[in-house]
Parts: sequence; C-alpha cells; structure tokens
Amino acid sequence: MQTSSVTKAAIGLAALLAVAAPGIAQAQKLVVARSVDADSLDPQKTSNTQSLQVTNLIYDTLLTMAKDGSVHPGVAQSWSVSADGKSYGFVIRDGLKCHDGTPFDAAAAKFSIDRALDAKTGNPNKSGFGPITGTAVSGSTLTLTLSEPFGPLPSFLTGIQSSLVCPSAVSGDSFKPIGTGPFKVVGWTRNDRISLAANEDYKNVNPMVANPGAPHVKALEIAVIPEAVARMAALRSGEVQMAEPSLEEAADLGKDPAFKVYEANLSGQQAFVAFTWKIKPLDNPDVRRAIAMALNRDAYAEIGFNGLVKIGECPQAPNLFASDQALCAGWGVKYDPDAAKALLAKAGYGPEHPLKVTLAVHKLPGWDQMHQIMQQDLAAIGVEAEIDTREVAAFFDHMKGENQRTDGKPVVWTMGFSGVDPDYLSLVWKRPGFVNMGVNAELDAMLDEQRRLSGDARAEKLHAIDKYLLENTYAVPLVSPGWGWLMASSAKVEGFQLGYMVSMLFNDVTVK
Repeated sequence: MQTSSVTKAAIGLAALLAVAAPGIAQAQKLVVARSVDADSLDPQKTSNTQSLQVTNLIYDTLLTMAKDGSVHPGVAQSWSVSADGKSYGFVIRDGLKCHDGTPFDAAAAKFSIDRALDAKTGNPNKSGFGPITGTAVSGSTLTLTLSEPFGPLPSFLTGIQSSLVCPSAVSGDSFKPIGTGPFKVVGWTRNDRISLAANEDYKNVNPMVANPGAPHVKALEIAVIPEAVARMAALRSGEVQMAEPSLEEAADLGKDPAFKVYEANLSGQQAFVAFTWKIKPLDNPDVRRAIAMALNRDAYAEIGFNGLVKIGECPQAPNLFASDQALCAGWGVKYDPDAAKALLAKAGYGPEHPLKVTLAVHKLPGWDQMHQIMQQDLAAIGVEAEIDTREVAAFFDHMKGENQRTDGKPVVWTMGFSGVDPDYLSLVWKRPGFVNMGVNAELDAMLDEQRRLSGDARAEKLHAIDKYLLENTYAVPLVSPGWGWLMASSAKVEGFQLGYMVSMLFNDVTVK
C-alpha cells in the first residue's frame, strides 16, 4: 500500500481537484499537521489515540453518540435488547458499501466483530466488548449473545475502539484499510503523511454531523511535523490549514482572530488525585479529605492549563452516561484551606509536626505547572510534598509498586483516564485496579452490578459509586476534558469538531 505509485496518485488527485474547481470549498484539499504518525490503520490492532483518530475517518461503528451522551443508530439502523440483557439484535442498514465497492451487510458486521474478539487478532480493545459469547446472522440482523448482561456495550459500540472493518480488508495475514467511513485511504508514507479522499457514496447518520452525504472537503492529508515550532509556522503561513498546538500556543492563537482553537470537550478524560491509601496516615479518610480541601483546582485550570480545561467534579468525565456534575459537587470537597488545617490538626499534624508525603507525578505539558501550584497548596496547610517526576511509562510502572505498599512514606499522585462510557471506573477501581489502585470488595460489587444494569437503574448505581469514591476521598477530581488534545485551524476553516474520545470530525468542514 505504501508504494510510490499510490503516493503519486494521492498527489495527483489533490492537484486535479484544485485545478478543476479553484476557490470552491467543496473541492479544496485540507492539510492537518500532527506531531506523530499513526502506528496502524487497523482499528483492531491498536489502542494508540493518534491511530484511532485516523481509523475513525475510515471506518464506521454499529452505533453513534450525540453530544448529550445518548446512543443513536450507526451502521445499525435499529437495535434491541432481550429482557434478560443477554442478547442484542442489530438491524444493519441496507445499501452500505465498502470503499472497494463490496457490500457491507449483517454478515460483514459479524465478520468484523468476530475478528475483534478473536484472540489471534490481539485486539487491545477487546475487553470493551464485554462478555460476548457468540454472534449470529439472520437476514439483515446481527445478534450478539452475552454470558451476562453488560450495560456499557451500547456506548462502547459508538466509540473509535469499536470500528467495523470490511471483510475485503483482510486476506490471510495482510490487511488493507478498507471500511465504509467518510474517507478512504489513497496513500500512506510512514512518518510523513496519510492521504485520504472523500467517500462519495457516504450517507451520514451521526447526530453530531449535519452534512448528510460525502464530506465537503474532497482530499484530506494528515501530515507529520514533529517539531511544534515548525507546525505553528506551517499553520501561520497557510502551508497547513489545521495543526496540533501546545497549551501555550493554543492560548496565543485563541487571541488571534485569524485562527480558531478547538477544545476536546467530549474527550471522556478526567484528571484526578489518588492516594497510596494503605499507608498511614493516608488510610485515614479525614487526612485524605484535608489534602483534597487544600487543592485550588480553579488555579490549576486557569494557570496550569491556560483556561483551556474546566474543573471536573466526578471521578469520570462530563458528558458521559449518568455523569452528574451537580451531584458529585455535593459529595466531594470544596477548596477550604482553613478546614483542611483543622482536619490535619485533629490527626496530629501541624506546623511543628508537618505531614511529609511524596507528590508522584508524570511529566506532561500543563501538568508540570499544576503540580508546582499543588505543592504550594499543600505547604500552606502543613503538608511537605516532595515532587517526584517521571516519564509517563516509567511513572505508571513505578505506581504499581507504590500502591501495593502498606508502610513507608505515603504518596499523593495524579493521573488521568478516559473512555466513552463511565464503565472505565471498573478498569481504574476494581481490584487489582489500574496500577494496583483497587479499593475493596464493597466497591468491587458495586462496579460489577452497574455492568449488569441499564437505563435509570444503571445511572443510580453509577451515582452510588461516585458518592462512595468522593465521600471516602479515594479520588479527588481535578480538571476535564482533553488537556492534551487541542487542535487549531485557520479562521477560514469552518465545521470542524472534536468528538468523543478526541475523534476528529471533518464531514462538515468547508474552507472559505
């Protein structure tokens, strides 16, 4: 696929479009500059966000999600759930075609789901499908059978981790990026650019997209420009129409009417403080609560992240199913240094006997300044926090051991997590939990139960989980949403959106 002839074809297509209709928005090429390339265009072989942002342009999903978190039709025009919650039926839309012209029907959808679940595929997103034990096709209906109810399934089937590949994409061990999505691949030069062309047969049903047909922009290039300075120079010169900015660059561009900045409001991301709660005195909920009261989250959002994020009140991100920021605010704590000092004094800590902790963090833009402010906030209530900074991968390996300790110096630490459904709380908090941060059998049972529920009953159980985590101060929500997934464009670009899990939606884009 990465042959010079294919690349030349992509360039030729762009040139033809520009010559055929100069100045017409629908015929222009859009170039988007990013810092890194995709590692794969097979959505069932990657969990890399930069890769999934591209695969989301090539492939469709069974279902889609609106801005309010409600689930809507996708490739499936309708769906139903059995009374016991162990069977889902999806009626596949008629007339769907893959990019190579082959039909996409219920049998094709079955092929893709089967491949996603096959252990031989090595799908890093397999767990999101839940306990599916079988697939079957009858006419235009695909039926998924589960060993037990799994309430998060519909939400997951809207996300970029559940993309459907066409059967013609797979031949033995070889793979070609063939889907039914709004764009098709016409060339890929690794670590340089991915060239895409509009799928002229595309019919949109995504509620976040207004355009009912093929994308207006007929040629889309995802270019790799690793250096931030070079990306911004390319954006300002007009060499590219969109680019990934740093936090500082986004703040500057946001003040310039010649540019637009896009925040990832539907990223599903939530940053929070956690504790090595097995180590004294962090085993005391009042001590954890005191630390939470010391944290000036407004300053973290406005100073650390240049006002490009908002305070998050829940253990999971806003805009997800059942995420209720008002309820969570009532269960969590408010910034109150005086009350924090009183709680610490009750536990035996004060100016003459400070509490000494390690503030374990990972090195990322925005986070670094937030952690410096956090260190000052803790010092103000009598907590001496020594910052221990590590690169991201090394940091999480380190925390696996720290969260198992029951003695030694206690650790206060920060992290972020994301998903398209609040079920990611299970991945984080159910024992052993993410980097061994699981809590106890009571919380495990609640997390398991919410998976077996749906609708209002599931929402109620998720609220109970939020309340438990916040009132016991196992989690202190900091900021949300997508602190690391900003985009910027020329003001001439209209209609671009960052969707769920920082998917990039170009269907409505036009260029003045």
